[in-house]
Amino acid sequence: MDYQTRLMNKQYELSDTENELANYIKRNSKDVIHMTITEVANDIYTVPNTVIRLCKKLGYSGYSELKIDLKQELLKKDKQFDNRKVMNNTFDLIDEKREKFVVNKIIDADKILMFAVGETSYPVQDFSSTMNALNHKTVFYTYENQIISDIKNSSKTLIILVSISGQNDQLIKIAKIARKSGQFVISLTHIGKNPLEELSDLSLFCYSPSRRIKGVNITDKTSVYIILNSLRNAYIQAIV
Repeated sequence: MDYQTRLMNKQYELSDTENELANYIKRNSKDVIHMTITEVANDIYTVPNTVIRLCKKLGYSGYSELKIDLKQELLKKDKQFDNRKVMNNTFDLIDEKREKFVVNKIIDADKILMFAVGETSYPVQDFSSTMNALNHKTVFYTYENQIISDIKNSSKTLIILVSISGQNDQLIKIAKIARKSGQFVISLTHIGKNPLEELSDLSLFCYSPSRRIKGVNITDKTSVYIILNSLRNAYIQAIV
């Protein structure tokens, strides 16, 4: 998993100083690979221990591994799509702390409403069907007006919206209505800033960069299955 992906996945855990340091490294990666830990710390008026703490939070063994990772990213020239990278990066994005929080939200909610469109709806519908068999309160919606009506007429409801791009107008509209109605919104999108992620109370991430050939969307959906399957397993472990 590259530095930017690690940062996006763990940014919610960072202090203000760690966040400033992380952004400094992102902006100056070409220089950082040649700098000592003290030089990096001095540049943002902090101490080496802060750098080490950030490295650990991002999943590195230390500053040396972070520099090696940055150097490999800068040297990498092969842009060929790698399906194994999609799966491996997605597995790396599974955050047990965040997953446990979602499971508790599912358990506490009176109803779980789920929505996705297009081919992304297949893994979401599969997840919803199994979850409903277990808890009898998970509903997957096919039509936008159905979930909006339920949102407006329900309380203590959990909304889970899945869009790899995070830019689907229907899901953005639903998220806005849910937030306005005081419902808790969870999104699952490709790692990175996007409109749906920004509207969510909590964001789950997968790794699935957009791919199009001759205008056809061939973005890999495997990552959505991986994240939802992990969440389902965590839920099962919590209730048995």
